[in-house]
Amino acid sequence: MRYTRKAPSLIVVSNREPYTIKRDGRLEKTVGGLVSALDPVMCSARGVWIASTRARKGIKVEVPPEAPSYTMKLVPVSGRDFEDYYDGYSNSFLWPLCHITLDRVYLRDRYWEGYRKVNQLFADAVVEEAQGRKTFVWLQDYHLALCAGYIKEKNPGLKLSLFWHIPWPPYDVFRACPHRRELLRGLLANDLLGFQIEAFTRNFLRCVELELKDEAKIVGNVVHTKKGQTRVSAFPISIDYRWFEETALTGRAERFLKRFKKERNLDGRLMGLSVDRLDYTKGIIRGLSALELFFEKYPEFKRRFSFVQIAVPTRVSETYLDYMERVRRKVYSINSRFATGDWRPIEYIEKKFTHQELAGLYRGADLLMISSVYDGMNLVAKEYIASRTDLGGVALVSIFAGVSEDVPGVITINPYATENYADTIKMALEIDEAEKRRLMKKARSYIKKNDIYRWVNRILREIRSIR
Repeated sequence: MRYTRKAPSLIVVSNREPYTIKRDGRLEKTVGGLVSALDPVMCSARGVWIASTRARKGIKVEVPPEAPSYTMKLVPVSGRDFEDYYDGYSNSFLWPLCHITLDRVYLRDRYWEGYRKVNQLFADAVVEEAQGRKTFVWLQDYHLALCAGYIKEKNPGLKLSLFWHIPWPPYDVFRACPHRRELLRGLLANDLLGFQIEAFTRNFLRCVELELKDEAKIVGNVVHTKKGQTRVSAFPISIDYRWFEETALTGRAERFLKRFKKERNLDGRLMGLSVDRLDYTKGIIRGLSALELFFEKYPEFKRRFSFVQIAVPTRVSETYLDYMERVRRKVYSINSRFATGDWRPIEYIEKKFTHQELAGLYRGADLLMISSVYDGMNLVAKEYIASRTDLGGVALVSIFAGVSEDVPGVITINPYATENYADTIKMALEIDEAEKRRLMKKARSYIKKNDIYRWVNRILREIRSIR
C-alpha cells in the first residue's frame, strides 16, 4: 500500500532533521528509526519537513539530494535554548520519565522554560508554512508536546496530530512530572494523538482522567474538553518492508556480509546480532549478562557461536558516556573469561552502519536479540524479519518492547530473568528448522501487510475522518 496523494498538504515537524548538511554542503540522510520511517512518505507527499538547526539563520533546502521531492525547513535554535529544551527537558527529564527509569531523572527550572520556548519556535514555523493552505500538521514525538497548543492559538483551523514514539508511562510514574497538567493540555490540542500500542493509550487516558477530571471527559477513546476533542489511538509504527526485502537480496549486501564475517573470523560459526543505540533503555548490559550465563551453562557453544553487538553512540552527556563505559567493561569481562585462540564470544562494534549494510548483516544472523528494558516499538526487529527472505533466523524480543505485542512469530524474553534468557538463547539456536520457518513466515506476512505505508495511511484516514 502506498501513500495516497488525495491527502491534504502535509507538514511533518520533528526535532531532528531528515538530512544533515555537511561542511562541504553535501546532504547526508540522518540515521534513525523516525527518518527511515517517514522519508519515503515525504517523498510521496511532496510536503515540508520542519526541524531544528543550531545555525544562526533558518535554512530551506530540497531533499533528497539525488531526487528532490520535498522541502526541509530548519528552524534556528540558540545553543542555550537547545541545551535546555533537548539535552535538558527532553532527554534528562521526559526520556527517563517515560522509560520508567526515575533514578536517572534530572530537572531544572530553566529546562522547562527552554522547552516551552522552542516549542513556540516550531509552532511559529508551522503557522508560517501553513498560511493559505488546507494542511495536515504531523508532529513527531516527545520533544513537541506543547507545540499543538501554540499552533491552535494562531491558526485554530489546522488539523493537528502528534505521534508519541516512545512509551507513555503509568500514572504512578507520570505524577513525578511537575508540569503534567500543562503537558496533557498541550497534547490534547491535537485532533489525533497516536501511540505505539494499546497499553500506552490506556496509560495516557488514565493520566488525563486523574489529572484533568475537572476539565476533560473521556468517551471511549475520545477526550472532550471545552476547546475541542482529541481522538487517542494506537498506530504501531513499521518499516519499508519491500526495501529491506529487496536490499537483502542484492549482491552488495551479500558481499558485505561475506567480508564482515571473514574479517572477524565468523565463517562457519553461528552468528547472533543486536543493533542498538548506546542507550540504557536498550538493555545492552542485560543482553550481555544473559550471553555470559549462556556460555557458562552451555560450553559446547564455545567457538560455535559468536555474538555481534553493534552499539551506536548518539548522545554525549555524562549519563550516556558512563553507560558506554559500563558496556565496554562488560564486553571485556566476557571476552577475557571465555575467549580462546582465534575466537571471541562477543564482537563489539561502536559504529554506525548503513541500512544497506545492516540488511546484509540481518540476512546472515542466525539470531537477533532485542533486550530493551522499555521501548516504544523497536524497528530493528522488523528490519531483521523483512530481510530474512530465506525464512531463516529467529527474533528474540523483550516483552518490554512494543514489537513483542505487535508482531506474531517472535519469541519473547524477559531481560530481567537472566537464566531464562540464557536458556532461551540455546533454545533459539537449536530450534527445529520447520518451526523456525513457520515463525518467520508468520512474522514476515504480518509486517508485509502492516508496512510503513499502511501505518501512514491509517493515520491519514483517521485524521480525515475527524471534523
